[in-house]
Amino acid sequence: MSSTTKEIVWLRWLLVDMRVFFSHPTPMYCDNQSSIQITHNSVFHERTKHIEIDYHLTCHHLKHDIITLPFVPSSLQIADLLTKAHSISRFRFLLGKLSMLIAAAS
Repeated sequence: MSSTTKEIVWLRWLLVDMRVFFSHPTPMYCDNQSSIQITHNSVFHERTKHIEIDYHLTCHHLKHDIITLPFVPSSLQIADLLTKAHSISRFRFLLGKLSMLIAAAS
């Protein structure tokens, strides 16, 4: 999450330099409810054994309304299309979510 947070912050700064301004935070969709809870509530941070400094970066940008962390179930993660092997039905489902068409196979 911290890597993606860094990318979002950099892209927002770049767009502001190009005079594109934001009125809303950028959603960073996550399928890990534990990570979302730890980031939202620092009390959970005390219960974890190993939290790196990256946690604080994500938490900082969440508190300053740069990002939001909406939950997306694993079954709806569109990024899986680019990172995992899928059955043809799952592949078509994910392509449909991206509004991409598959040429009819003969």
